[in-house]
Amino acid sequence: MTDRQIAAPWWYYATTGAIAGTAVVTTALLPQQLASLFLVAAALLVGATSRIAGKVSGTRLPISAGAGGVGYLAALAVAIIGSLVVVWTVVRPGGPSWLAWALAALVFVVALSGTWVAKAGRATQT
Repeated sequence: MTDRQIAAPWWYYATTGAIAGTAVVTTALLPQQLASLFLVAAALLVGATSRIAGKVSGTRLPISAGAGGVGYLAALAVAIIGSLVVVWTVVRPGGPSWLAWALAALVFVVALSGTWVAKAGRATQT
């Protein structure tokens, strides 16, 4: 059986990054009850996006189980969870709102880096 790697659609990583970045910003700007509802909605939206992208590409999305793929997922988790913790502790009590936007940009860039991780994984397999 051949192990083929199918690329995610071009829009996948940017879309998930935009959703995650929006979740970080809205967590800072919305009241806590609405923010928690939005976080649940954002998680469901990322799941739906992943499912749609998987159907478009014909298989599951290519996040390899190798060191690069696991490192990417760990970096993404740290960026999202860390940003949410900072937003909840620093921005919510009336802190600087620019910090929420900067953290959202960081989350977007980390999510978008999945494009290069996937490309590097495909290049090493060929």
